[in-house]
Amino acid sequence: MKKILLVVSMLGSLVAAGAQEKKSGSMPPEDYYLMPSFGKGMVYFSGQAPAQGELNICAVDNTLRFKDDNGKELVATNEETVVKVQIDTVVFLRYHDVYYRMYPITGDVGIALRRNVLIETDAKTGAYGGVSRTSSIREYGTLYTEGMAYKLDGNKEYPYSINEILYLYRGNTVLLMSKKNLRKLFPDRKAEIDAFFKSGGSMPRTLSEAMDFLSRWAGKE
Repeated sequence: MKKILLVVSMLGSLVAAGAQEKKSGSMPPEDYYLMPSFGKGMVYFSGQAPAQGELNICAVDNTLRFKDDNGKELVATNEETVVKVQIDTVVFLRYHDVYYRMYPITGDVGIALRRNVLIETDAKTGAYGGVSRTSSIREYGTLYTEGMAYKLDGNKEYPYSINEILYLYRGNTVLLMSKKNLRKLFPDRKAEIDAFFKSGGSMPRTLSEAMDFLSRWAGKE
């Protein structure tokens, strides 16, 4: 992981529509990261050899995190070349700067799960009463936003929301969960797919439903 260097980058607003709001002085690791703890893993790049390390992915700003030889948490800077990340037995596909957890069904087709986490800080109230909300990144127990640092020590609560969205994937491409894309993935099942929706069938709402749903068209029920 020598090519990966420490960087603190400021991000713009991240919308998590319809998400459930929580309050926390110190966001628990299972919410802040895509994995509950750092684990041994492999980073797969485009055009270069993979790299190993102790890895996790931040759910707030979608950055790859790793620990150096001294156990210090660092943020990867060369993520534009990252294709996939495997942590323990879990694989994440990086697509359009976002990490999606992959749930394979058959061959190179499966469910891709995206988690959005939005931290709402005490931002300034703008014109017409609007309040700006900024995605933030944390490093070593500190929340950074708009150039200021706030210690997450439990003395002050920061509400945050979590929203998970289901997608389809084929190979290294993420697709919207739609009838059109189902027909693309399974062209030999077009008539069955059309009949399913014509009879009142609907898209799945949970991961388990999505897994069963896609297995149906992949012929794995």
